[in-house]
Amino acid sequence: MKALQSALAKTILADPSAKLQLRAYLASKNSKSSLSTSATSVPADDLISVHSAQEGTVLYRISVVPKAA
Repeated sequence: MKALQSALAKTILADPSAKLQLRAYLASKNSKSSLSTSATSVPADDLISVHSAQEGTVLYRISVVPKAA
């Protein structure tokens, strides 16, 4: 997996709490069985909250997109 290089990714990875939330989401996403019958189910923890002094607390919804060719 390539390192995330966008400004948003750097902001999320700089916040220790948001970094743990992202790690937990990715771990739960990877631990699911590929034989799952409910392919359309959305995990309940697909939000990351990032706190900054300038903006306050901001919620971001995680979405996994297919790898570009």
